[in-house]
Parts: sequence; C-alpha cells; structure tokens
Amino acid sequence: MPALLENDHARELGGVVALAVLLAAFTDMDASTAALMVGLLGGVTATNWLIDAYDLPGETSRGAYGLLVVLAAAFVAITTVPRTPAVVAFAGLLAAFGAWSVLDAYTAFRYEDDADTHAFLRGVDDDGTEVMLRMQTMNAINRELKNADGTRTPSELADALALTETRVEPALSYLASKGHAERVEDGYRATPPRWGRLHPVVAFARWLPRRILAPARRLRG
Repeated sequence: MPALLENDHARELGGVVALAVLLAAFTDMDASTAALMVGLLGGVTATNWLIDAYDLPGETSRGAYGLLVVLAAAFVAITTVPRTPAVVAFAGLLAAFGAWSVLDAYTAFRYEDDADTHAFLRGVDDDGTEVMLRMQTMNAINRELKNADGTRTPSELADALALTETRVEPALSYLASKGHAERVEDGYRATPPRWGRLHPVVAFARWLPRRILAPARRLRG
C-alpha cells in the first residue's frame, strides 16, 4: 500500500475519482457526466501508467486515447436523453475521430520505419526533457532565420544562439524538410511565405488532407 501511494499515476487516478465524487456531490453535475469524466481522465492516467510500466511504443498512447474517444462517443449516444439528431451526429463525429486515431496509431506502429523519421526527431520518445530542448532549439533557429537580413551558416547560427553545430544542423535540416527554411549556397534562410498573410491558412488547408489520409497511405504502402 505505501508503494502504491508513492506512485504518481496512482495518486493521479485517485485524484480523478475524488474530483468526480466532489463535483457530483456539491454541484449540478449528474452521475453520467461524472462517470464520463472518470472514464476519460482515468483512462488517460491508466494508459500513461501502463506505458511507463511496460515501456510500450509511443504510438500506444495515441491508439489508447482514440479508443477512449470511441467509448466516450458510445456512452454519450446511449445515455443522452432525448437522443436528438444533433446528439447522434456529435457522437458519430467523436467516434469517427477516435477510430481514425486508433488506425493512425496502428499503421504508424506497423508500417512506419524509424529510417523514415527525420534524424531531428529520433530517440526522444521516452525523454520529455530532450523533446522540449529540441523544440526550443528549432524555434530559436527559426526566429533567428526570420530576423536575419540574409543567409546564415550553421556555424553563425550556433554562435548567435550559444549552441553547438551538432545541435543546429539537424534542426536546420528538419526546418528545410518542412518548408520553413531553404538552403542557399553554404547557408540557410527562412522560406518566404508563398501566400503572404494567408500563408498559415493555406498551409494548414494543404496539410490537413494529407494528415487525415496518412493511415490509408501507409496501408497502401
């Protein structure tokens, strides 16, 4: 029992249950809403617990969360009275999103090779600190390129940001692979926005269909 109480995930799970009980007892929250909250938050906590305990692949969490969304959609459809067309449509959209998440996680685990993952993203699945460090590095380099008058070499960027070139070069390569930077002779520069102020909107509109179809593309091989 003491070991269980010292476990962060066990305490989080207990906190979720206690919060739901308090909300149901002292607010207008009904039992079904409290049960839904416990199911979702408790499921997320339990998933993280299992992933940490058994060193499961990174795609496990995405698939488990998707399954939780499917179950939540079924719960909403069954318990909501009256079951109006809007409720059914909402539950259907939730279920579709959850099912897509499960399929996306499965196909990523089954068909994506680590060799297909950019070097900048490899080896960080189990190290949250390293993930944050790489993201901060990438954002700092991206800002430096946008604020620069001309091109910048990896060495110049490393000096300006007090980083090593071994940190800068993979981040630059990743930014270039995503279209945020481009190689010019021996340096890099920020990619000029193709659509001006509408660039973020257009870029998202182009990215979204590719992201949605990614599981089908993996299955097709």
